[in-house]
Amino acid sequence: MSSTVAGSTRAPGVTLRKSGYVSRAAYKLLEIQEKHKIIKTGGTVLDLGCSPGAWLQVACQQLGPPERGGTVLGVDIQAVAVPDKFCDNRVRVIQADARTLPPAVLQEYAPGGFDTVLSDMLQFTSGVNDVELSLELAGTAMHIATGYHFDLYGDALVQRVGFRHTGFLRPGGALVMKVYEGSGTNEFIRDMQKYFTKVARMRVDASRSMSREFYAVGLGRKPPAKLE
Repeated sequence: MSSTVAGSTRAPGVTLRKSGYVSRAAYKLLEIQEKHKIIKTGGTVLDLGCSPGAWLQVACQQLGPPERGGTVLGVDIQAVAVPDKFCDNRVRVIQADARTLPPAVLQEYAPGGFDTVLSDMLQFTSGVNDVELSLELAGTAMHIATGYHFDLYGDALVQRVGFRHTGFLRPGGALVMKVYEGSGTNEFIRDMQKYFTKVARMRVDASRSMSREFYAVGLGRKPPAKLE
């Protein structure tokens, strides 16, 4: 594992300020990227819940140099400034609630869809409903990516009105979502397997040791016609 700051999943002894990242969440995505290679050179990335911008930084880094192309679109309910460090003019941010985001907005920014959809969305609450809230937000990301949404009460992925049937994630693309371990998470992971050739749970070293947080990683989105 590399010990350099920009390409490392950990930076022992290096302060956050010196690293250039706006939050330590950057190391979570770096760790996921190192293991699963979810962001491709010159790819198109959607970052849901992008505040404060650390995942925008990492995503832009992973696109490679500007001449390789690519796009990173961040969406957050709060106003988010694109960080100066590690970001360039390939990074754009819009202020919107991902749960009610009009499909036409994403269509405008990425007519051909996205190669990678990331969701580190989090409700600012703590309590018995954290798991349910995390599944709701992960379900929003799943809905945007594939056109389907997780039914918290029926434990099934059901089509919702709003997004086009096929979603915005290209076939072969990757989806990463923050989830809290608890009731309903096994069903959520199981149903993801209908839409991806490989699904993994990943607990990153950068998370707090006692946290129930993990990342649901869907790799190789199946072409919509082949969904089972």
